[in-house]
Amino acid sequence: MILNVKQGKTLLVDGPSSVNLLFGSVKVLGKDLRVGSKIVVRNGKRLPFEVTKDAEFDLTLGETSSYLEMDGGTIPKSWEDAADGVLALEAPASILTMGGIDSGKTSLCTYLANRMLKNQRKVAIIDGDLGQSDLGPPATVGLARLTEPTVDLFSIQPESTVFVGATTPSKAFHASLNALKTLREKGLEMGTDFLIVNTDGWVNGEDALNHKNQAVALFGPSAIIAIQEGDELKPLLDTLHGLRIFTVEPPKTIRKRSHETRKALRELAYRKYLKGAKIQSYPISWVKIRGAPTEAFDAFSPEQRSIDETSLQATRADYGEPATVTEEERDLLVGLEDEKGEFLGIGIICSIDLERRTIKVYTSVSQQAKVIHTGRIRLDKSGKEITDRYEESFPNP
Repeated sequence: MILNVKQGKTLLVDGPSSVNLLFGSVKVLGKDLRVGSKIVVRNGKRLPFEVTKDAEFDLTLGETSSYLEMDGGTIPKSWEDAADGVLALEAPASILTMGGIDSGKTSLCTYLANRMLKNQRKVAIIDGDLGQSDLGPPATVGLARLTEPTVDLFSIQPESTVFVGATTPSKAFHASLNALKTLREKGLEMGTDFLIVNTDGWVNGEDALNHKNQAVALFGPSAIIAIQEGDELKPLLDTLHGLRIFTVEPPKTIRKRSHETRKALRELAYRKYLKGAKIQSYPISWVKIRGAPTEAFDAFSPEQRSIDETSLQATRADYGEPATVTEEERDLLVGLEDEKGEFLGIGIICSIDLERRTIKVYTSVSQQAKVIHTGRIRLDKSGKEITDRYEESFPNP
């Protein structure tokens, strides 16, 4: 489909779709598109193509995708002012973004990074949104250095990733904070001018306030950019003292996504990081097991990985010969790490043989893993979530 859009208008495109710029001048979240650029809009995502000079697009839409032409731009003036204020800070500086679910945090982080890159500044981003991570698989926190403007962080390969094992910080309170701390240190070591942190959408309730306050204390940010439509972040912002805070509004064209859409986006990410996966067998004596305890793993002492005979007999009696994976471990998402604790990739537990002392994992990781970090999510081999082992207290952000 060929579309001609006049200067001063914006073409909003919902995925899954692809957009090819045939001629004209267009910006997406602060990135200037080249003529001939082909942009893929993922399912569940919306991108604004702001036309600064009459443009022609070749638009390909999927079954559930759509487009809309509107007057003016979609970047709020408050975003531009916040970006100007941040760029005036002395480097190195860290910027913490906050906001509820579907408030536009990822778009804001992308816009900020693009503005900084256009000003020849060195930029890195930490994605702390466990449920809707763009830098790394779901249930992880990722760090990436940006070398050129982008329209979608999902296309960027993270340089460092920490496996947390849950898709909401309410079920991994301390682990999510420790992951942010680890990547903060690595981000500062990169020699970047600006370290941008995208936080999760957990902002309501006492526990959420405590979590965000600890994140702020941990980072000691140079500035906070808070996205709110009304005063929904006031209880949180009122607890932050002595900090430079830019309060901005969400874009008027923000797309509110259903729980099913957020789930579909997570599953797309699982599939990306399980591409080319096959079953790998690991001797229990070669690896350390970390994370949530389970019945089968508890059959091994953490020091010697020797089998506890009582546990083994109980497992035999319940599950027959040979003693293999119980229902608790089957399909469990795991993170695989090397001997230095560096993240290698994700996997799914297929079986645990207590007698042969082996664990089989469906994974695309080819290196020898030294640590298997168990998570709290169960997947089938196609990357679809079967169930979360722990009922979440709020929707996945």
